[in-house]
Amino acid sequence: MADEVPNPTPPANFPKQAVVVIHGMGEQQPMDTITAFVRAAWQTDDSVLDPTVDDPSEVWSKPDDKTGTLELRRITTRQSRPSTTFKEGVRTDFFELYWADLSSGSTLAQVESWVCGLLFRNPCDRVPAKLRLAWTVLWLSCLAILYLAAAPVIKPEACAWSFCPYGWVNHFGWLKDNWAWIGPLVAGAIALGGNYLVVPYFGRVVRYTTAKPDNVAARKEIRERGMALLDALHDGTYDRILLVSHSLGSILGYDLLNYYWASRPQAYTFAIDDPDFKHLIEIERCVAALRAEEYTPQDKTLADFRTAQTTFQRAMRARPKPTKVNGVVNRKEDRRWLITDFVTVGSPLTHSDILLTTDMTAFRQKIENRQYSVCPPVREILEEKNVAEAEAAGFILNETPPRLMSFPFTDAKKQKRCWQLHYATPFSAVRWTNIHDPAHLIFCGDIVSGPVGGTLFGTGVVDVDLRKTNKKQSWRFTHLLYWQLDNDDTMTPRVAELRKAIDLAGDRL
Repeated sequence: MADEVPNPTPPANFPKQAVVVIHGMGEQQPMDTITAFVRAAWQTDDSVLDPTVDDPSEVWSKPDDKTGTLELRRITTRQSRPSTTFKEGVRTDFFELYWADLSSGSTLAQVESWVCGLLFRNPCDRVPAKLRLAWTVLWLSCLAILYLAAAPVIKPEACAWSFCPYGWVNHFGWLKDNWAWIGPLVAGAIALGGNYLVVPYFGRVVRYTTAKPDNVAARKEIRERGMALLDALHDGTYDRILLVSHSLGSILGYDLLNYYWASRPQAYTFAIDDPDFKHLIEIERCVAALRAEEYTPQDKTLADFRTAQTTFQRAMRARPKPTKVNGVVNRKEDRRWLITDFVTVGSPLTHSDILLTTDMTAFRQKIENRQYSVCPPVREILEEKNVAEAEAAGFILNETPPRLMSFPFTDAKKQKRCWQLHYATPFSAVRWTNIHDPAHLIFCGDIVSGPVGGTLFGTGVVDVDLRKTNKKQSWRFTHLLYWQLDNDDTMTPRVAELRKAIDLAGDRL
């Protein structure tokens, strides 16, 4: 009997979405971050599970052929409950963008140089007010370390303020007679502590955020891994992609979003006779309205903008899936854009004016130069020769001079007149939600995080202040608790906001 041709349709033929989780700084082990995240975001969330399915919270750990490393596996779920977007539910694949292995190699000297750059700033205009207390504590800590390192070479009776931190050695005869040994021992202990406690964490901050010659190759490898993953997820398997970034990983996620958008101009190019050209006109209108209200937008204006983003991305996701030639996806013909949401938690992007640049003036200049993208995107002055064409196409031009995010050109291949968004406009189609826990007295709450919208990345960013949603201040350091459940697996306010932002059932698509 001839072999039967296998059915190409899998038994569980549900729509699929991909969630990419990007970890932050530290010595993370592969799969640790994503395992805890899936438990909080899926397995314990009854509001997204399908009650008609046996064991609806069940997940499977499957081989991961997307991230390019055999240390990782993707976690696959059953289908979710039905929603307005996914009538029969949607299955989710969780991926971890692991990059700790590519960001190691920093030295204590590099970290010290970076810390010195933070210390020797003018506190009046180059240290944000919200960080001045932390900046002062950093100075005091460094002075204390220097004093502890220098004190062993000073006799107890000569120590400053009649205080010697190593005066206890006088109670031990051998140590008292060999005082000179204390200095090297203390210096060695401080160096070991720095290498094993400071460098593995802050070394990764230096490695990724500082574009110095020693770091360029590592930054390139990290970004290439992320770009390759996003490209692989556009192979026709998935209908939606979400980026969820924690801590330092949010800077990486932000970079990837910008680079990947710029690499896919076919996704944000619209022919005038294209059915979704009307959505380009609408997002332009909503961006103009939001920018007109500066940094105090009306609730309706912001809601209209978010609705226009959702409609715009829906049209881009609904485009035909790419064709395959000999099993290989034709990327150049793929006009879809699948990333719907960028969710940041505990993000240091709130300190972008000192982490990514020297001060706020330099940061704003890079936004105007389109080096950094914002939400809503920057709009440019429309060339005078294109004004009449824009009005004829349906764009609303009520400013002097007129501004748009897009510009016209002729597609030589298709012989059509088209409009294309400029390359720094990913947030025309991607919704950005930032969850943060304001710090109190440095160590209560999350000093690393803060709002990223408003004067930083724009009023189109939805900043979720956990102090307001929780109605009380956190009295412990919460930077690592954004998806940590209570001991009995009950939901915390932080987890509740995370679940709302990622919207795994697709209620807001």
